Amino acid sequence: MRGRIWLNSFINTLKEKEKTDYPENPKSDPEWTKFMKKVMEGVAEKMDCYVAQSFQEKGKESCEYLNIDAIFIDNAEYDIMREDNGQYDPFVLPRAVVELENKYNIEKISYCLWKILCVRAPIRVLICYQNGKEKVKSLREHLENVIWQGSLMKGSDGDLLVVIGDDSAREEASWEDYFTVFEWRSDRLEKIEGLKW
Repeated sequence: MRGRIWLNSFINTLKEKEKTDYPENPKSDPEWTKFMKKVMEGVAEKMDCYVAQSFQEKGKESCEYLNIDAIFIDNAEYDIMREDNGQYDPFVLPRAVVELENKYNIEKISYCLWKILCVRAPIRVLICYQNGKEKVKSLREHLENVIWQGSLMKGSDGDLLVVIGDDSAREEASWEDYFTVFEWRSDRLEKIEGLKW
């Protein structure tokens, strides 16, 4: 599954960036967002992709496409299209799309899920957070129901990963204890076991 390649790149990048770029105050949304931006850049590098991100830094223009937080485009396709056109970014299908939602609001998280499922990409990833294991479980169940009710995933729609962080344990937990990763399999979000964090 292609999503597993993205996930392995994400896990490895988290471990690398933790040593160099981990925020002093991980509970601060701006610091956490800046850290996750660097993680997305590292994942893109490992996957040989260009990543357009919506995270806007002061004095810099946002590179957001379709109001999606991070869109990964294969470097080979990106370079060829830029050479041919030059004026605009390439009109090619993304290799992966990622939404990162820092708020606990379930409706906003559901909207972020819907957004990525509306994009034609082989890998769709939602990274979001809750405060406590029970809320992580409840969010997974809610998102599963959103997918069922809207018929948002069909057999060949690509891979969907839902990565949920437990903010009640952010500072002292290992990545393995902090993040729970679910993968859409047939008709449900199933927890991925045995990841090498």
